[in-house]
Amino acid sequence: MVVAALLSLQAWAVEPCVKDGVLLFPAPGAVVPTNAQFIIQGPGEAQAKVQGLLQSNAIALLAPGKDAIQVKAEKGFVSQVSRVAIRLRPLKPLEPNVEYSLALPPELAGVRLLNDQLGDGSLRWLAGVGPDKRSPKYKERPSSSEGFYEQDKAGGLTRKLRLRALIDESSPAWFLVSMQRARGGSARQQYPVPLDGDTFTIGHDACSGNFGFDDGRAYTLTIELYDAAGNKAAERTTLEVAAPRPLQ
Repeated sequence: MVVAALLSLQAWAVEPCVKDGVLLFPAPGAVVPTNAQFIIQGPGEAQAKVQGLLQSNAIALLAPGKDAIQVKAEKGFVSQVSRVAIRLRPLKPLEPNVEYSLALPPELAGVRLLNDQLGDGSLRWLAGVGPDKRSPKYKERPSSSEGFYEQDKAGGLTRKLRLRALIDESSPAWFLVSMQRARGGSARQQYPVPLDGDTFTIGHDACSGNFGFDDGRAYTLTIELYDAAGNKAAERTTLEVAAPRPLQ
């Protein structure tokens, strides 16, 4: 059964698209387990810089008075709408109750942090009391919530679909979402999407995004749940959604 994407324009804060910057998961300022892993995304013009991390040995987590923890960049995901995501894996555990800052190569120095929860552009997290070895669990499986569609004066399209899920997990969590058309042939799209409170969003603005839609088409989503330590939920969710489309 197709779950309709409800068009609720007032529910969305529409911002101009950004062509250069990075997004971090977990968002800077979060408390993370000592075995945390990270994901860095580069939309638009930052794609090549983020992809370049795969050839870099200059990524580290730093804390005053502590030895640097080297971080390995691992192959991640490429969206169909001008965005890439790379996994960042620390090569040893973080120390409990220590605040760490992420040091990136000079090529990324000064690049805007797009999910700046701290308000100062810094890439820092507080390590919690220990590792997270428990897999996340669902309290309420993902379901379609509402959609948004807008065309700007230059012809750029924004199509976004918000979904809702409730989980039992103490660490920040993210989904690995795979998407294909429900009917007819299409290439599979796959990309990581962070959970923000009890919602997560798939789609794109006029500059970039994690998934590309066609107006009103039905898509099948396969959703796998992970926490910040890389623990994977046993459950996998499959649902059918309708892409946002313009009001008639």
